[in-house]
Amino acid sequence: MKSIASFMVVICLCFVYTCDSKLLAQEQPSGLKGIDFFHGTFKEALAKAEKEGKLVFMDAYTTWCGPCRRMSSNVFPDDAVGEFYNANFINLKVDMEKGEGPELSKKYGVRSYPTFLYLGSDGKVVHSDGGARPAEPFIELGRAALKKFDRSGDWAKLYEAGNREPATVLAYIKSLNQVGKPSLRIANEYLSAQTDLSKSENLEIILEATTEADSRIFDFLVQNKKAIVELKSLEIYESKIYQACKRTVRKALDYRNESLLEEAQEKMKNIPSRYDEFKATTGLDYYGETGNVEKFNTAAKAYADKVAKKDPAKLKDLGQRCIKYFKDDKNTMSLAEKTAKQAYSLSKDQTYCIHYGRMLYHNGKKSDAISLVKKGVELAKSKNEPTQMLDYLLRDWGVEI
Repeated sequence: MKSIASFMVVICLCFVYTCDSKLLAQEQPSGLKGIDFFHGTFKEALAKAEKEGKLVFMDAYTTWCGPCRRMSSNVFPDDAVGEFYNANFINLKVDMEKGEGPELSKKYGVRSYPTFLYLGSDGKVVHSDGGARPAEPFIELGRAALKKFDRSGDWAKLYEAGNREPATVLAYIKSLNQVGKPSLRIANEYLSAQTDLSKSENLEIILEATTEADSRIFDFLVQNKKAIVELKSLEIYESKIYQACKRTVRKALDYRNESLLEEAQEKMKNIPSRYDEFKATTGLDYYGETGNVEKFNTAAKAYADKVAKKDPAKLKDLGQRCIKYFKDDKNTMSLAEKTAKQAYSLSKDQTYCIHYGRMLYHNGKKSDAISLVKKGVELAKSKNEPTQMLDYLLRDWGVEI
C-alpha cells in the first residue's frame, strides 16, 4: 500500500513539474482540438450566445498567473473538454489586465485567477468558480452551470400546448440536453411525423437529438451524413458520433451491459480514424470497472500495439490504468512494465524514467529499478535539471542520497 501511495504522489509531482517547467508559452498546443475560443468582443459574445441559446463561458485570466497557464496548456486543449464546452457555450478568454479586461474585472468582482464565469446572454452571472482543475472536474463545473440555466420548462409549455414548429422543437430538445434531461421522446415524436427528414430544419433536430448511439436517432444521423456535413461540417458530424458513442459506453457501465459497450464500439466505425483508440480505451475502462482481467488484458495489448506504440504519454497512461485496475495480476503488470520500458525508450524525460522505475519495483525488480533511476539522476544533472522527484523515489526505496 505504501508503494502504490508513493507512486501516486510521485506521478502528481511529475505532473506539476512538467506543467511549470515548460513555461506554457502558447495558449493551445498544435495538434489538439480543445476549446474553440471566440475571437470577438464581450458584447459580440453575448449576442452570439443569445442567437444560439447558449451561455457564455469566460476565462478571466492574467498572463503572469501560473494556474491560468496550466489550464491553457493542459486542460483547455483536451478533446473531451473541447467537445463539451464547444457544444454548450460561447467560450471567451479575457486578460483581466488588458483591453476590456479591467472593466469586466470590476463589473464581475474578479479578485483571483483564474476565475471562471458562466453568463447568460444578458450578461448576468449564472455560475462562477475559480482555481485550476483537471479536465473532468472542469467539465463538471460546466455541467453545474448548465443545470442553473434550465429553460426547458418554458419550451415544454409551448410543446405541450401543441406547438410543433421546428424551431420550437429544436429549442426544447436543446434545452433538455443542456441540463441532462432526456430528449429522445420529444425527438422521436416529432421525427415520426415527418415525411422528409432531409429538410434542413429536420437535420438540425436530428443532429441535436443524437445523444446516444443505441437509438433510432443515431441511425438517422448516419443515414443523413452527406446532408448534415453539407449543412454543418464533418467535424460537427463526427463530434456528435463520438459523443453519442461515449454516452452509450457510460450507460453500459451503469448497467453492466457488455452488449451496449459492443454496440457503441461498432458504431464508432463511422469515424474510422478514431475507431481503434475508442475501442481499446472503452474496453480498458469497461473491463477494468467490471473486473474482467482477461478481456482487460486483450484490450490493453490492442491499445499498446495499435494506438500507443509510438506515443510515450499514451503508453504511460496504459500503465497507470493497469495499476488502477489489476495491480496484482501478473500478466497485466508484465504488460505494464513492457509498455513503460517502451515509453522510456521513446523519451528519456524524468516522467517516463520514474514511471518505468515504479513498474520495475512493483514487479519485484528492485535493483533494476534503482539502477534505472540513478541513471535518470545522472542524466538530469547533465542537463542541469532538478532531481527532487527522482531523489524522492530513491529515498522511498531506502537508498541513501
